[in-house]
Amino acid sequence: MGMAASQARLLTITSRLNHVELEAQNVSNAKIRLSDKTQAASDEYIAALNKTEYLYNYYDGSGEKISMSLTGSALTTYGELKNQYGLINSAGQILVSETDAKNYETSNTLEEFLEKYGVLGDLGTGDKIEVANPEYDIAMDDYNKEYDEWLTKKPDPNDEIYIIPGQATGSSMYEKFLDTTGICFEYAAKSKLSCYMHVLVDLIGSGEHETSSGEKFTVYSDCGSWDWNKTSHTRTQEMDELTEEIHNVYCSGDVIPGGSETVETSYGTVTVGGPVSDTNMTVYQRAVDLLWEVHNEYDSENNPSTGGPATEESLQKFFYFIEHDLAQFKEPEDEFDKEAYNDDLAAWEAAEPEKPDVPQFIEKEVRKITDLDKAQWYVNLWHRMNGTSDYRAGVGGDENFIAGDGWASKSTTEQSYAVLKDGEMNSSEYLKFAIENGIITLEQVQFVNPSKSEEGIENIEWTSIVFGSAQDITEQKDQEAITKAEVKYEQAQREIQAKDKEYETQLKKLDTEHNALQTEYDSIKSVIEKNVERGFKAFS
Repeated sequence: MGMAASQARLLTITSRLNHVELEAQNVSNAKIRLSDKTQAASDEYIAALNKTEYLYNYYDGSGEKISMSLTGSALTTYGELKNQYGLINSAGQILVSETDAKNYETSNTLEEFLEKYGVLGDLGTGDKIEVANPEYDIAMDDYNKEYDEWLTKKPDPNDEIYIIPGQATGSSMYEKFLDTTGICFEYAAKSKLSCYMHVLVDLIGSGEHETSSGEKFTVYSDCGSWDWNKTSHTRTQEMDELTEEIHNVYCSGDVIPGGSETVETSYGTVTVGGPVSDTNMTVYQRAVDLLWEVHNEYDSENNPSTGGPATEESLQKFFYFIEHDLAQFKEPEDEFDKEAYNDDLAAWEAAEPEKPDVPQFIEKEVRKITDLDKAQWYVNLWHRMNGTSDYRAGVGGDENFIAGDGWASKSTTEQSYAVLKDGEMNSSEYLKFAIENGIITLEQVQFVNPSKSEEGIENIEWTSIVFGSAQDITEQKDQEAITKAEVKYEQAQREIQAKDKEYETQLKKLDTEHNALQTEYDSIKSVIEKNVERGFKAFS
């Protein structure tokens, strides 16, 4: 073989050797990746072995125990011997199926809701009972508001509009008299004759005085008494002012011009009379005459200095003078306009609101319940969704809704539910995830008292419970997941083993080819080296 041909062949073999080595490296790497796949398949299988699932266990109508994967649907769908549970979201709402939500939203009353589940007898076959009429409460509320407003309009007798102001006389002589000689007047009222005389002296003042009959006497300014009886009684400036005022004030025309008269007064029957005088005499003159008339009753030798007892007759005349003649000059008093008040009161009474003519109770048909247990289930569901009322929330305010046509109730509506889509309601994986992550909690119906046949079926409570305490729910290995993982693992192992054999065969072929090429490479390289050696010798 020529030198050039040998060299060309050597280059070809070298290139092929490199290619075989690279392909062998790739196959080796592929074998390594097969081990990674083996580990992944093993990990998935182990995870499946550790996976658990929740089972819901209940008894059917024949008493046979049924176990099924726990889903929202399995837990909340009615069963004859099932405990009733509710799925509750973080807002406290009960999660219901799309079907239950539609049945509720298309029912105005509990009765209509139950009818959709086929638990009520036919119309016309139920009993007639009296129930509370919701329209009565509405009407009475309006009446009570109107009545309370009417009460606030009752005329007040103390209102200024019923006061007729008194007419001023220009004199306050009576009040001044009480202010200046009040203490003497109090003693005079206790039959003290001297005090009686002091009161009259206070009125007429000091100086010489003359009666209507011509008798004269003197009152001294230093003692306040007349000349034959020096009883001490010091006058005041107020007394002087009062005396000056009464000199020209006239009595009323009913003063008796002599003789006597019997009159009824607030302090008893009084026989009054006086000296012959003008009926229009002044108050001053009447006081002078009265003082002269009674002075002989005062006996200084038989009575102490404070004065002895006055006679009944003299006291009667004294009181009549004070409370009749002098009292004409009292300050005017306001009067009560009784006629105006009575007119307004009558008008107010005539405007009293009438009670509404609405019956407190109405008659309604109670349709018989054909399936008590099933009805109980959906009554419970209704009240958990809607609140304690038998009316759906919002229906009572609908002007087109006749309250008497539904189940009467005074209770309130507190709508509290949300819809769980059918896909999630029927998914055990979703429910398991939601429960384990606190997205959903459980409530269970607890019976407070035994329910009564064919009645409202109340006396229950929805009670929050810990998920693990639900006796109907158990946890076990997820056999289905384990089986699927096992099949997948075995299939992966078979595929990996087959591929490994294929890679092993390829490696052997590549190794055989590599050995053959290496032998040829070494042989050609030896020939070339000998030819080069001979060439060097030829030229040396």
